[in-house]
Amino acid sequence: MSTARLKIIGGRIGIANAFARMPFRFGVVTMEAAASATLELEVFVDGQPVLGYASDLLAYKWFDKRPEKTPADNVADLLWVIEEALTVATALSEGSVFSLWRQLDEEVDRRALSAGFNRLGASFGVSMVERAMIDALGRATGQGFFDMVRNNAFGIEGGAVFPELAGMPPAYILPDRPLERIALRHTVGLVDPIEAEDIAPADRLDDGLPETLADYIEQDDLSYLKIKIAGDPASDMARLERIAALMERTGRAFALTLDGNEQYSRLEDFAALMDAIRANPALERFYQSILFIEQPLERSVALSAPLDPHALRAIGKPLLIDEADGWTRAYHEAIALGYRGVSHKNCKGVIRSLLNAMIAAERNRAAGQGTYFQSAEDLTCLPVVSLQADLAVVAALGITHVERNGHHYFHGLKHLPACEAEAALAAHPDLYRREGASIVTAINGGALDVASLQVPGMGFACLPDLGQRTRATDWTFTSLNKSDAGHAGTGD
Repeated sequence: MSTARLKIIGGRIGIANAFARMPFRFGVVTMEAAASATLELEVFVDGQPVLGYASDLLAYKWFDKRPEKTPADNVADLLWVIEEALTVATALSEGSVFSLWRQLDEEVDRRALSAGFNRLGASFGVSMVERAMIDALGRATGQGFFDMVRNNAFGIEGGAVFPELAGMPPAYILPDRPLERIALRHTVGLVDPIEAEDIAPADRLDDGLPETLADYIEQDDLSYLKIKIAGDPASDMARLERIAALMERTGRAFALTLDGNEQYSRLEDFAALMDAIRANPALERFYQSILFIEQPLERSVALSAPLDPHALRAIGKPLLIDEADGWTRAYHEAIALGYRGVSHKNCKGVIRSLLNAMIAAERNRAAGQGTYFQSAEDLTCLPVVSLQADLAVVAALGITHVERNGHHYFHGLKHLPACEAEAALAAHPDLYRREGASIVTAINGGALDVASLQVPGMGFACLPDLGQRTRATDWTFTSLNKSDAGHAGTGD
């Protein structure tokens, strides 16, 4: 199959506000409302005009955690970098997805750093345009994401970026077929209620959905958890003991991951916490259930030097990078320092994730299967476009469990126009269900059924209507305060 040539003509951004059903504390911020940005991209694919779409939450205090930056500053920066990526993309000559991505990645990274932004934020702007390009290509050629990777419709040449990947086709990293079920790894945020006693009767939502961790384990039949760490040893230990006690009472087996969310500046301090966990008899099974640990070190030091071998032995579990995966070569550099894993998130880049999977596969030829790996994490992907595009990539990569929290902190498809929610339910009845008057994400036996995502484009058959969203130029951060359902977090 010949590689299609794309020319990007232009695009527009629409904003929809999403108000949380319960607060989400991660790292230094508590989120109660956020803006969801959708990009509609005009593309010529081999001369044929096509629209492609990408969407993501404009997540403050994740891409840029500098204390002098307010949540409003963060959102303005993310909108700016999408616009910059659009400006760069429309100036590029016709080319393959891969060639356009390489030019876009280099130039937006340069512009973001020159403007005082950071490389992770630059990746977000690139990824929005990249995903919309891929979506347009799939719609023009009638291919789903898995088939586009298998056929190398993007024109990826791994050796052009990493010489050791020369000759490796992207299809090498794919399973025989895309996954049709993916286990859900449930996020346990820092202020999430663990059991019923944590919620005052007057504060219960009673919205038909689970509220406490105990509720989720029972009602969704969970086997995987992702637990946030605050960086305060005493409070972390007390909270982990409560979670471990709950797990024991259920009588079921769990697999866990821990997320440090950059709360440490020294690896030995995190190793001390892990030493305390290992020495605590109440946490013995808890520790044994840990699969890996995500980004304990703050990104400015995470890749600054080799990881201390003594600290790694004390931790006893593989480390992966997440926020530190801010540029195309980051995982390659991280491996040399002692990390073994890297997270997939669409917000950091789809082609980057494919290249990272290829790097892990190449390294595992010598080190042994599973030594280097890719996980699937969440930027609170909300339905439809963001969630389904991310799941389509996870299904193609064959990652068997994925962190998901959008169904937990937000109420189903309530942030979308009713007609779009109904269209999503009709087109993807395996992934959504009706709950009273609402349409919500369906979780069956602790997993998501995703077979319906094998459609042309990036995994969604129903398209967003930007006429039903606020133009980016007309949207204001203060509009997130205009609901009784919540308000923007302050980081306090």
